[in-house]
Amino acid sequence: MPQATGSCPYCDLHAEPVGGWIYRDERWLVRHGPPDSTIAGGLQIISVRHFVDFAEMTDTEAGSFGRLLARLDVALRATTDAERVHLVSTRDRVAHFHAWLYPRPAGQPLRGTAFLAAPQSAEVEDLNRVAEAVRQRLRTPAQPANPAT
Repeated sequence: MPQATGSCPYCDLHAEPVGGWIYRDERWLVRHGPPDSTIAGGLQIISVRHFVDFAEMTDTEAGSFGRLLARLDVALRATTDAERVHLVSTRDRVAHFHAWLYPRPAGQPLRGTAFLAAPQSAEVEDLNRVAEAVRQRLRTPAQPANPAT
């Protein structure tokens, strides 16, 4: 199991991110990405415990990650005009588990990796608005994405 070193930027997050922390618990931190490189609603999920790969998650972490992804997907679709929410997690530049969610607007002509590779940015006001809307949405009781009939 990899151990954190003094050089891991995600192991010692103290500064309040732009838009504030959207979600935090004993396993996960969620913040909005920086406005100069992320569209409004582009979220970063960071593990609290230092590990790098999906295979290193405990069963509890894996389960809570899946549930958090589902809740964030619902929240992003409800608070942006996202037709699809893309999940990206390479961990190539920072060897600490983190993933990105990018809401693709319904009217966006680019799809898939073309959308993800295109330059992105957001106005700070839009970023703050979406961050607060997602934060508020997460405070409501979780609703199943596909309720049983």
